[in-house]
Amino acid sequence: FRYVNSRYVSPPEAIWRLFSYNLHGKSHVVVRLPVHLEGRQNVYFAPGQEEERLQNQAVRHTKLTQFFALNATNVAARQYLYHDIPTHYTWQVPRPERNLGNVKQWCPRLIRMANVTLARMYIVNPLDQDRFHLRLLLLNRRGPQSFQDIRTVDGVVHETFTAAAV
Repeated sequence: FRYVNSRYVSPPEAIWRLFSYNLHGKSHVVVRLPVHLEGRQNVYFAPGQEEERLQNQAVRHTKLTQFFALNATNVAARQYLYHDIPTHYTWQVPRPERNLGNVKQWCPRLIRMANVTLARMYIVNPLDQDRFHLRLLLLNRRGPQSFQDIRTVDGVVHETFTAAAV
């Protein structure tokens, strides 16, 4: 068999190249936001490190728990819904050179990128009722400071997120 080492350029691609339009580039940042119940966040570990990862305090700091911590300490952040936070804050993973300690946290954005930052909450199956209703509450409640706070409606602390949502 004989193969020809060649390339086909279609008319639309040719026009884009003639007019010097960008063919590739980074357009948006998508920040995925977890939805989990209290103490039920995902933990990832390598084989043989199970005990070490379970004892690690940093595992307890997820984007959701740190969203609550941000609202507890920063009054200005309370005006935003959970999915609005990535537009105004960045998720900082601890690095020794940043000197932030060993806690992942939301830090104020230095450059506002409202049009290029997209936040996406994980999808939750409606059969997982408590987590599903937690997601609904996060879509509608501004500034919750804890899991208990988001279950509080009109001064009444409900047992479940389903009861609070109803």
